[in-house]
Amino acid sequence: MVRLDRLLPTGGQMFLVREARPDDLEQLLALGIALDSINLPTEREAMERAVECSIRSFRGQVSDRSQATYVFCAEDLERKVLAGASMIIGKHGTPDAPHYYMQMETEERYSRTLRKMFRHTYLQLRWSMDGPTEVGGLIVAPAYRGHPERIGKALSWVRFLYIGKHLERFEPQLIAEIMPPMTPEGSNLFWDHYGRRVTGLSFKEADRLSTRDKEFIRALFPEAPLYTFLLPEDVRASLAAVNERARPAVELLKRAGFRFLNQIDPFDGGPYFGAVTREIVPVKNLLSRRVKPLATPKETVQRYLVACEDAEHGFRAVATCAELTPTDVAIPSEAIEALMATAHQTVDVVPLP
Repeated sequence: MVRLDRLLPTGGQMFLVREARPDDLEQLLALGIALDSINLPTEREAMERAVECSIRSFRGQVSDRSQATYVFCAEDLERKVLAGASMIIGKHGTPDAPHYYMQMETEERYSRTLRKMFRHTYLQLRWSMDGPTEVGGLIVAPAYRGHPERIGKALSWVRFLYIGKHLERFEPQLIAEIMPPMTPEGSNLFWDHYGRRVTGLSFKEADRLSTRDKEFIRALFPEAPLYTFLLPEDVRASLAAVNERARPAVELLKRAGFRFLNQIDPFDGGPYFGAVTREIVPVKNLLSRRVKPLATPKETVQRYLVACEDAEHGFRAVATCAELTPTDVAIPSEAIEALMATAHQTVDVVPLP
């Protein structure tokens, strides 16, 4: 197994963000196991299926959005190792596998006699059988966190660039499930206090089962609302809380135009953020330009994500300094080489935040 935490970056590297390939399997598995990220599989067979599905999805060979998965990798071209990964799930929520969530609502109660008013927050289990496109699986290997190239930013933005380029493949709404704080034992306060009591399952048992069949959620979770004032204070505080590791990803989502939906995951209480697909900033700012070499970049030059796609090399992108005109985008020669692009080839361009 590749030890991604022991690969020390040297600085000045060029990173290629590209679609996953079969030979990425071991390193993707190492990322998933080491960081236990939402969406990215941690078992070999599941990862093999995800990569195989991703390859077909990028080729446009998966017509059913609910079966389409897109896995992106950030490759350190100097070391030939993966620095991180991210994903798009074409559709999360169908009649066979609904998208379950708990809506956070507020009820007001007032007594004229006592002249007192109370606002009670409660949770209501809901589901969608015609769900949104989900973005997730954003992971940066420990050795590359804080790298000057801001790999996590490129891995986040590349999903939106790809969605903007292929709008017909994705749903009108986007959603992102955010990792919540976990206990030192790898469990979750909300599940231990509520989910375990209504299902009889441990957090890990429920998590594993939900990857295959979520019927037990609708069958066993009470239909009655759960008033949060009945929960212990520490459990209430954990609802919609964000894991410290996920805070940078949340900030990027907000800058893209996502907002908290007042929805939480029924397993771990983690928040759901969402947005209208066509209204997010990267999609609205997506441009097409002809690429050419950049002679000498100015000190104040803007950084962009520049991408291209073809049958021979698939989809790939680089984060680089660039200068735009109404017809062209000038980027450094090493970026053109990393993209495997030719002079005056049309590429897709979106500003990086």
